[in-house]
Amino acid sequence: GAAAAKMDIYPRFVVGPAASNRSSCKACKAKIDKGEIRVGTVTMGEYEMTAWRHLYCQKKPKGMDSVDGLVGYEALDADSKAKVEAWFSSGGTPKKRSVAELQTDAELDPKKMKVGDMKKVLKEHGTDASGSKKEMQAQLLAVKDRAAAQSIYQAKTIPGLKEILDKNGQLKGGTKQELVERCVDGKLFGKLPRCPKCGGGVLRVVYSSKVGHGGKGKFSCPGYFDDDHFVRCNYTATEAEREDWND
Repeated sequence: GAAAAKMDIYPRFVVGPAASNRSSCKACKAKIDKGEIRVGTVTMGEYEMTAWRHLYCQKKPKGMDSVDGLVGYEALDADSKAKVEAWFSSGGTPKKRSVAELQTDAELDPKKMKVGDMKKVLKEHGTDASGSKKEMQAQLLAVKDRAAAQSIYQAKTIPGLKEILDKNGQLKGGTKQELVERCVDGKLFGKLPRCPKCGGGVLRVVYSSKVGHGGKGKFSCPGYFDDDHFVRCNYTATEAEREDWND
């Protein structure tokens, strides 16, 4: 009946260029630039919701045999179609870096690296590899710090990660990679505080890039549940007071 019909439709996956730069990637939390190809996972709860991800932050949907299964694919231009096909054939998300690889990255010395080597490492981390040598060195220092933190948390179990997040009053839901990212962010920039307006929700943050943002981004309150009642909150800010992280 109706339930079966819903199962046929949800989740469904849509692809296309971002209409604005207001959306953020559900996976890496960075902004999705206007015009950038993104993939949306459409689900139905109380109402239809779409979670957007950068193309290479999105895993290839299970059971999807071709790009034709992506709503909106046919409307893409030739260049965008080629990008989507390359992503699809590669299996989706880039290879996850091992703890050993991350530890190696954490020991990089940007001052001793050639420009070509710097670009290679930055690209491996899905980071902008353009700009001057000095700018790339600054980006690499941020990559180093991030890799060092990632190597610590990636080696932990899901219960271990949740325990750390709980100790710091942070959200504990999501995949292991999302838990790792939350811990890395906290380690580097401090705990995300409770909303100063409603006092109930833990702030979330969207950064303009994966690294090099210095913890500065767009903060907002997602609201919170008070017993069975969801309390909405429209608080936004460009900075937040973040306390030290406790492992």
